[in-house]
Amino acid sequence: MRRVLITLIVGLSPTLFSSPASAESMAEKLASLRAEVETLSATLTDQKTDNRNTVRALARQKSDLQIDLDREKLRLAKARAALSKKQSEISEKSASSEDLAPLFDKAVVSAKGYVEQSLPFRTVDRLAEIEKIVAQEKSGALTKERALSRLWGFIEDEIRMTKESALFRQSIQLGGENKLVDVVRIGMVMMFFKEQDDSTGYAIKTESGWSFKKASSQSEQTLILKAFDMFKKQIKEGLFVLPNVLPKAASHTGGQAQ
Repeated sequence: MRRVLITLIVGLSPTLFSSPASAESMAEKLASLRAEVETLSATLTDQKTDNRNTVRALARQKSDLQIDLDREKLRLAKARAALSKKQSEISEKSASSEDLAPLFDKAVVSAKGYVEQSLPFRTVDRLAEIEKIVAQEKSGALTKERALSRLWGFIEDEIRMTKESALFRQSIQLGGENKLVDVVRIGMVMMFFKEQDDSTGYAIKTESGWSFKKASSQSEQTLILKAFDMFKKQIKEGLFVLPNVLPKAASHTGGQAQ
């Protein structure tokens, strides 16, 4: 048996080892495969490292988000507690101020009546301010005390307007149309308007209420334009002539802006 095995090896050895080039080629292939395996192994190791880092980053992000969520929950809870406390305070004050209801209602009626009868200066806006106070009182956002305080502040503004003269811009009803015009308000006594084409006029009160009328003469037109020019130049103090549009008055009078 040994003799046959030796003979076989001797017989095969010339075939296997007779070509140095074949052995060198096999060695190169083995080296290439070993390098490829090492590269794949390094790539796999890097991928594992990247995956671990990603998992850690996601874990940190989840932790941060949870902290933010907890913080927002706490803030919301505090806000709800503050709102509940405020609503309780309003309810308590409202319950203790029911005796002010008639006074508030009477004051609202008086304020509305004054605005509706006074000079037609931004009447819609002034009435809307009163309605806003009433709505806030009805909704419970304001106690009777606070609502009365706001209403008194509104009345103080109305009183202050009687002492002021200034240039404004507002919408008026003229000839059945809404027109945006410049207006000069003299306290809460007289108001003149000027359109874009420099035609002028004034607010006039009749038995049926306030209306706007265009200047009826060239002299009125000239005086009104001069008044607008002075107010535009911010000359608000001094004696100058204005058309007297007060009931039962002469056609012209001296007026002093203050």
